[in-house]
Amino acid sequence: MAQAYQDGPEHYLARPDPTDPELDAFNALIPLGNRGWKLQHPRWGLLELQTPDGLAGLEYATGRLDAERELTTLEARWYMWGGPKNGYARWYATASTNTPTPLVKVITQSVSDPAPLPRWKDFLPRGLREHAQLVPVTPPPPVPTPLDVHRTASRRRPALTTRSVPRWSTTTTPSAILPARPSRSRR
Repeated sequence: MAQAYQDGPEHYLARPDPTDPELDAFNALIPLGNRGWKLQHPRWGLLELQTPDGLAGLEYATGRLDAERELTTLEARWYMWGGPKNGYARWYATASTNTPTPLVKVITQSVSDPAPLPRWKDFLPRGLREHAQLVPVTPPPPVPTPLDVHRTASRRRPALTTRSVPRWSTTTTPSAILPARPSRSRR
């Protein structure tokens, strides 16, 4: 999506290919197929994919749709859902025919991404706890504040101080200076 944004609005706000909008839609379905989503009960005018565990799905309506109904009902070109069928822990999202296919593809990539998401255990609905794989996360150690640094500095031993240490020298003392020799002319 970032590359499409850099290329300009004609790329990320582009409507589906008018010559074959159904073929253009498959670009958004590819991430789902690559991550193991399976075709479910194909019906005339509807293509449905689901996760192997049946906890998420996508329906793509083919053919002509009423633009007004797409925006005011659940009869949209794209219908995505997730969560167990019984209970209130279910979510859904819709996208109309005029939603850019690259945007729908970004959504399908995100929904099908197997990377774990951080969640507070106590805020996870009960209906989802039995389906979730909980992994405790250990927070990183805290970064010391300036006050912590100051307190630690006052407890440290003082650094070694420098002392004058006699060292050998290559300089000569004034008493060692010899009188200058007369210069001779060179031949």
